[in-house]
Amino acid sequence: MKYGEALHAQALPRWAPYNVDYNELKNLIKAHTTKDQGSAIAIPGQINPALSQFEDIFYSELVAQHDRVDLFVKDKAGEIGRRLQHLHTVVLKLLSRLPYSNGRPMSNKRRERFAKYDNQIERCGEDVKQLQRFVDAQRIAFHKILKKYKKWTVSSFLVERFNQQVLAERKSFTRRDLTPLLISYRALLNDIREHTPDTSGPPTPRLSRRPSHQVQVERVPQSYWNEYDNGSEARDEPYTIYVDPNAESTFPGAKTVSHILSGVKVPMGKVKLWLGSSNASPPEQRSLLDGENRVSTPSRNAYFPAQIETDIDDDASSSDFPSGYATHYSKFPSIREQKFEQYKDKLIFQTTIASFVGSILLLLIASLLIMTGRHKLRVEVDVGAIMGVVASLFFATAGFGMMLYQNERVGWVQKFLVGATFTVVCILNGFLLVLIGENTGP
Repeated sequence: MKYGEALHAQALPRWAPYNVDYNELKNLIKAHTTKDQGSAIAIPGQINPALSQFEDIFYSELVAQHDRVDLFVKDKAGEIGRRLQHLHTVVLKLLSRLPYSNGRPMSNKRRERFAKYDNQIERCGEDVKQLQRFVDAQRIAFHKILKKYKKWTVSSFLVERFNQQVLAERKSFTRRDLTPLLISYRALLNDIREHTPDTSGPPTPRLSRRPSHQVQVERVPQSYWNEYDNGSEARDEPYTIYVDPNAESTFPGAKTVSHILSGVKVPMGKVKLWLGSSNASPPEQRSLLDGENRVSTPSRNAYFPAQIETDIDDDASSSDFPSGYATHYSKFPSIREQKFEQYKDKLIFQTTIASFVGSILLLLIASLLIMTGRHKLRVEVDVGAIMGVVASLFFATAGFGMMLYQNERVGWVQKFLVGATFTVVCILNGFLLVLIGENTGP
């Protein structure tokens, strides 16, 4: 087989366009050195202008072919170097997490990652070896072309010129050393395989007690990994998506839904506790026997478990409770409920004050509308004033109701102030309604 055909046949399909155009260069030499086509042949001792012109053209073509191959080799070597550097970073990060496993068996997901990075490192090594073979093939192609040119033109000037000015340069791809890439590839492969866990299963049990040999399970190399998240890394090569049948099946967004539900449970629990505590009877109205039965015979909805008898009697001390909270010896003390009751009383007191303030403000607004209303807009002014009076009475009633709700825990001073304010607001609102009736009269 001729070298041009062998060069094309042995090259990788995706790298074939970057090969030296060996057949075209060979045909170009034949076209300018054949006698039948009237081309000049070199005569020893004489300068051939046609041959000198052809040498310049052929030299330029050789330089262009060399630069194209050199650019490809440089880009490919840089790409492999970046891939190895990236793999070095992720492998170091993966290996740094191994000491924190605390002796636990490695998860299937981490095993898959080991297999994935091992395969990617192997591909980098194959690319380095293929690139070295590609460089050797192109070097041989240039050597053969120059040899044919020297044989058919009987001139060594172009051969010496191309060797000295192009191939002998340190930047030429023929001088590029791929050994550092091979060293990085082997070191990285050794690192990951030294820490890769053994995936082979235990040997199968003996078939019988008589024979002394055991049937060993042959280790099957792992030929798949999960690349669903980074499927683009496979490029044009086929890859397999592995689905673990033992994995817990969840729908997309399950974590988000569970987070929202857990956040809703907190305010719902507070509302439930509020409603439950409002319906419960005061501690001083509960029977002691009921508290004892609740402790000794817990029901299904009891909050505290049954008492456990011990040899040591622990006496409850009032010094163990924060100041401002009462101690109850007829049942288990609940500081949380007492805090909640104090918070509820404070909220009701603030709501009562806000209701009366709003009622007084609405009363003032209605009064200003009546005093400053124009005669032409009397109907609109009266409607606005009536709405203000109704809203003022509503807020005053709400404030008075808040005071009645906490009637058992309110002092006589607060009762007097709330009652007096409610009475004054009602009288003033009634007086405004009388003024509105007189204004709308005939």
